[in-house]
Amino acid sequence: PRATPPGRGAAMAEYNGKTVFLVLAMLFVGSYNTMNTKFQFQSCVPAGDSTRTDDGCPAGHVKFNKPWLINMCMFVGEASLLIVYNLTRKARAARELAARTARMEQGESFLSQQSAKTPFYIFAIPAFCDVFGTGLAMVGMQYMDSAIWQMLRSSIIIFSALCSVCFLGAKLQPYHWVATGIVLVGLILVGVASALDAGGHGDVSGSERVLGIALVVGAQLCSAFQMVFEEKLLTGRVKTSAKKVVGMEGVWGMFFMVIILVFMSNYPGPAAGGPYESAPEGIAMIVHTPGLFLLVFTYMCSIALYNLTGITVGKKMSAVVRCLVDSCRTFVVWGVNLFIYYTISEQYGSAWDPHSWLTLVGFAVLVFGTLLYNEVLPIPDSLRHEVQEEAASTSPTTPGTSYIARNVCGMNDVLAKVDQTDETSEDGDSDAQEGARRSAEMCQVRPAAA
Repeated sequence: PRATPPGRGAAMAEYNGKTVFLVLAMLFVGSYNTMNTKFQFQSCVPAGDSTRTDDGCPAGHVKFNKPWLINMCMFVGEASLLIVYNLTRKARAARELAARTARMEQGESFLSQQSAKTPFYIFAIPAFCDVFGTGLAMVGMQYMDSAIWQMLRSSIIIFSALCSVCFLGAKLQPYHWVATGIVLVGLILVGVASALDAGGHGDVSGSERVLGIALVVGAQLCSAFQMVFEEKLLTGRVKTSAKKVVGMEGVWGMFFMVIILVFMSNYPGPAAGGPYESAPEGIAMIVHTPGLFLLVFTYMCSIALYNLTGITVGKKMSAVVRCLVDSCRTFVVWGVNLFIYYTISEQYGSAWDPHSWLTLVGFAVLVFGTLLYNEVLPIPDSLRHEVQEEAASTSPTTPGTSYIARNVCGMNDVLAKVDQTDETSEDGDSDAQEGARRSAEMCQVRPAAA
């Protein structure tokens, strides 16, 4: 047997330890994001008008139904990644300068090493999609359990596949279409079960639950277009740090949300004499309610951590790991909600409803479709076209080789594949190149179609 090189065992152990930590961190923080959002909606806070009272709240208290203000907090969390980006910028610049000097000594000209930088305004379009993608999903969460909400977000596979074909010219394999159909069946099962259980606890009516389902699924269309746009615009064309991408979209998102919140604070809402969503009232509720303030603050921090860990996991691991983590995230959210409801407080969490068994079946179908789409499960030869393996240097924007057409688990997947040569490692290679090498050692990724 081949002897293990000195120090390699320790390096592998360290890498495995970091891998486990990153996966667990992404799972914990991602689950907390979803549950935290729902906990905010379930919180009873003092109302400006003492005559207002919501069901399940003490007199003069109402539920914190401020989805667009929560959306603003999400963008604040994303924008905070610019702090991390700038703190590490000097170290990256020093390593990049050393790498350029070494390449110049080998005869490469300085001008050939220069690359275009992404202009500030270019992030406005994906940020605009993110505003409505997450905003509509937040509104929809008010009408359903957070676990159901997490399951319905799997519909992004359907929209991303269609958008990849329409806008990127991708040619999907037959198993992609079969998996997309399976995901659609799972979504129907989950949606039907959720609609049948509406009103069981006096929370929302059947029509409100259906509206929430439509909003969450429709929001994934915006998210899918955002993913397609970022791959089309950023991958392989410019040198952009993924932290900078998230941070700049956070800045643009805050700008758009200020305009939206000003409009909503002055636009008449369903309540008599009240605005659609009063941002000043929401801020006052947060400031004067310690529990809600803690939820909002930790939510912004967890958003930043989730994006940071998601980017790192995306660069260092395969789509298999990321999809399994995302599936486990739904399971964790559902399990914790049941535990909280039955052991801590019925105000938070969710109960096991009469049709939860159908939800469980739908969830299993969703997981099966997602794993099949991402080639985690064995693919029969009858569902795969004969394709010619392409070189690893093939441009990811070439028609038929779209990354998100092959692997779709979330936005961090696209960010991980952006040409991130801004973030150079100690040996002069980019983090994206280092991640590609490790991914190649872990698994073989087959192109979608020739």
